[in-house]
Amino acid sequence: MFSLKKSLKTLAKGQFCFLLMTFILLTNVSHWRDPLASWVLILMLIQPGIFLLAFVDGFRTKKAVEVEPEERGSVFSLKGFLKSLWFLAPVLLFMTLTMGHFDRDAVVPFPSALILGFLLVNGFFNFLSLFVPSYVVLFYVANAYDKANTAWSEGFRYIAIYFSGLNAEIQNLLSRFPFYIQRPITLLLCIWYIFAYISIGSLFGW
Repeated sequence: MFSLKKSLKTLAKGQFCFLLMTFILLTNVSHWRDPLASWVLILMLIQPGIFLLAFVDGFRTKKAVEVEPEERGSVFSLKGFLKSLWFLAPVLLFMTLTMGHFDRDAVVPFPSALILGFLLVNGFFNFLSLFVPSYVVLFYVANAYDKANTAWSEGFRYIAIYFSGLNAEIQNLLSRFPFYIQRPITLLLCIWYIFAYISIGSLFGW
């Protein structure tokens, strides 16, 4: 059975993430080298991926997902976010100062470089998901939904969500489907991560 409402909800989330990524890339618009060709490539790669996941998520199956959202509870709070800044602020400041002084022709500038880091780490976990998808999901949940509320745990929570949340949520979604559907889509996403990484790098003249 297919749920159009659920599919559209996932599609909306995907488009929101895409707009957020676009906003981050726009912060370094002066560093772009070949924007027209690069954006055509980015749109051709990222948008089909969003629509594919939205389509897959619309199907209802008898098997439940690995970790239900209601089992996790909410991990976001104003107090927790403010506490996380004790950890995140020095990290972001260090990255801004160091990456800001690199040769602009040699690397993707900060903060756009965060997009490449996002794709690289999620892509790595996606590759691991070809072999141990359940462990990848549980590893993410253990870090993102840590019960501790120290500055370290709160800061690492946001890092875990950013750098591994996309793959974990996708694998959690795919966990309710049989092996012959999970693995081909995961393999397809491996290729997607590689080409999305290259397409964004080409925007800055790679």
